[in-house]
Amino acid sequence: MGNAHAASWPWTSSPDPAQKLEAVVPVPSETIAPPPVAVAPVTPAQPTSAVDSTSSPVDATSSKPTLGTFEDLHKPCKELALQPYEGLRFMVNKGLSSHFQVQHTVHLNNEKSTYKFGSTFVGSQQPSPTEAYPVMIGEMSNEGNLQAQLIHQFGNRLRLKCIGQMAGPKFQSIQLGTDLFLKDSTISVVTADPDPLNGTGMLIVHYLQAITPRISMGSELLYQRGGGRQQAMLTLAGRYQTEDWQLATTLGMAGLHASFFRKANENVQVGVELEASLKTMESVTSLAYQFDLPKMNLLFRGMLTSDWTIGSSLEKKLAPLPITLNMTGTYNIKKDKVAVGLGAVLG
Repeated sequence: MGNAHAASWPWTSSPDPAQKLEAVVPVPSETIAPPPVAVAPVTPAQPTSAVDSTSSPVDATSSKPTLGTFEDLHKPCKELALQPYEGLRFMVNKGLSSHFQVQHTVHLNNEKSTYKFGSTFVGSQQPSPTEAYPVMIGEMSNEGNLQAQLIHQFGNRLRLKCIGQMAGPKFQSIQLGTDLFLKDSTISVVTADPDPLNGTGMLIVHYLQAITPRISMGSELLYQRGGGRQQAMLTLAGRYQTEDWQLATTLGMAGLHASFFRKANENVQVGVELEASLKTMESVTSLAYQFDLPKMNLLFRGMLTSDWTIGSSLEKKLAPLPITLNMTGTYNIKKDKVAVGLGAVLG
């Protein structure tokens, strides 16, 4: 959790969560995207010890690889992934204090235009100079849909998370989780939509153990009950990481997920992912790369997937003005479909 963006919280590490969880328990398709601009001199972060759950293979202040949590095994590649959109998107960020920020987002396209209002609060409790808690993030759309996140850490060992979603006046979903950071291992427990009266809900337990400073292994146990049935799924994982690259693999009843991340230098990063589903017997391989040109205030990202999709994005900061321009484009060769997005961020 090196910054506010790290508040995003993936719920499973399997290659096909939608098929893995089936339709017994509704799981939100996405978490809230926090504003990209920090609102305080310090931003929320994970412990700076070997259990930093959001660090990439290279810690910002140390050359030692970090352990992290089970759900972060493929995070370096996920962070490289292109986030394309279609149409026009405008964002305005306004810091109301050193701890509180609001965000307005307008997205215009041919299919559906939306407006979203978001807010981020970062508390004053600082376990270290580089982290602050609690973190509260909320977002509401013009359709009345509400999403909220709360993250708080107690000392350097225990972190609690909560995500809630409402669709109009109806309560849609709630997910609760906790991370326990030990000396050379991490334990995470997540529950989604628990209903003790009806005996339904979902429980996920993660365990990640450092075997050596470079090798870590772990497992995930998912138990789900509802709709007159129940199921349990086991996933095993392994990772080898150095200061500049890492290789991670998760294999379970849902399928296979493998990723390779390489940091060539301070400005160039490359990632490759393979996701295969045992249920549909389909697989997708994707290549993502990033070039950062700090002297020109430019950030370029690109992707290429095995389903014949290519894409790229360009981000330009107009320093010293607080304005960032961005453009994304994707093209599916097989379907002959093009999607282009233009956007601007103020603040």
